[in-house]
Amino acid sequence: MSSLFRKQFTRVLVEEESPEGMAPEPGGDEEALVAGLDAETPPGAFNDVPDNPAGMAEAGQVSNATQKLNGWITQIEDFIEHLNGLTPNSMNYELNRADCSSIMADVQRSESKKISRVAQDLSSLSEALKQYLLGAERKAREAASNDMPSSSI
Repeated sequence: MSSLFRKQFTRVLVEEESPEGMAPEPGGDEEALVAGLDAETPPGAFNDVPDNPAGMAEAGQVSNATQKLNGWITQIEDFIEHLNGLTPNSMNYELNRADCSSIMADVQRSESKKISRVAQDLSSLSEALKQYLLGAERKAREAASNDMPSSSI
């Protein structure tokens, strides 16, 4: 019995699909709308829904908030790099390369852990803000999908 299924499956994989068996290309909604209308009905008669000012204002507020959050995240990550990055400009990098007899070596011995801890806390804050952004994007997608008219009758 399994060889019967294997033969059928192989045949389906090997055979080329005929053009009449293929699904129609997506799109063409405008042409289908015009083709389905009565002669006296203009196609623009179905686009008579006005914009929702409250929805547009809310979308603008969400956009402003996400831009502000993105700016904060960028600033926080830049400061993390300044505190604990691998570049020669970071504080911990400079402190770790300091002469043993300099004041920087004293700072490194006593404050290096604090600098790393602050960088870690800032990194945690940055990730939390990113989660808020992801949540806002998900809500916006859900709202947009709820605003779309359904195609089922």
